[in-house]
Amino acid sequence: MRVKTVKQLFLMGIFVLGTMLVSGQNINDAIQGYNNAATNYKQDPEKALQDIQSALQIAEQLGEEGAEIKQKCEELIPTIYFQLAMAKYKAKDLQATLDNLEKAEETAIKYNDGVTKTRVEKTLPRLYNTMGNTRFRENKFDEAIANYGKAIKLDPNFIDPYLGTALAYEGLKNEEKMVEYLNLTIDFGSKNNDTTNVEKAKTKGKAYFLKKADEARNANKLNDVVEFLDMALKFDGDDYDIYRSMTINYSKLERWNDAIEYGNKALQLVKGTAEDKAELYFLIATAYHKLGNISEACEAYKNAAFGTFKPNADYQIQQLKCQ
Repeated sequence: MRVKTVKQLFLMGIFVLGTMLVSGQNINDAIQGYNNAATNYKQDPEKALQDIQSALQIAEQLGEEGAEIKQKCEELIPTIYFQLAMAKYKAKDLQATLDNLEKAEETAIKYNDGVTKTRVEKTLPRLYNTMGNTRFRENKFDEAIANYGKAIKLDPNFIDPYLGTALAYEGLKNEEKMVEYLNLTIDFGSKNNDTTNVEKAKTKGKAYFLKKADEARNANKLNDVVEFLDMALKFDGDDYDIYRSMTINYSKLERWNDAIEYGNKALQLVKGTAEDKAELYFLIATAYHKLGNISEACEAYKNAAFGTFKPNADYQIQQLKCQ
């Protein structure tokens, strides 16, 4: 009986001594793991994450003894996740970038790290925009739009994804949605002084509808021509060539009042000599003539009597007996 009791006491002594030794070793391991992570997280965030997680686990097991090192680990973890996300981004692994940014935000909230949380909130919309651009280049337009939408939801004042969405809808041949997002780009871009994206959106919209107008002209669909030219004007209301083209096409359609209106707008924008303006004046004069407004027709024919238009203008002046 006595032998058994001594043996039990002996085993208990070994256990207590072993626990003390492990405890001393573990706190040092926790400190070492933390120090390694804090020193190397910029150079090797993946290894730093392993070190800090191991240190945190040890510190948690130590209870009160590990409380201080536990707190230090928790303070550093969000920063390491963010650094790892940036490393993955440089490696062009966008999904891993997103995963680690989400972990950075999650742990920043958990451990009250407002600085890292703000950094993540600024970075996520740009990452989703980049992911949208990647899908766009792969002609995966629906996926691109989904990523652009996430970027916009996180930061409505970030203009790039609005333009990206417009171009993706063009890829899907959804003209209505394309125009909607071009207009949103211009609207929000103007409010946020993003002149670069505003100009890109205007240039895109104008070029798109000018191309459509050319296609309609080649198909001799004159009503479509003026409709597309009018859409182009919504993106650039000061383009002389568009007003001139509309004047010509309205004349072909015998929509004389419209020809006069757009001809006069073109005259306000044209730069050059009287000869440069002669074509417009001749078109305006013809429109007035067709409407029976002889006095205005005569005045316009006189202004058209220059260069190649002079013979025809002089003839009309003579026929109308202009004073």
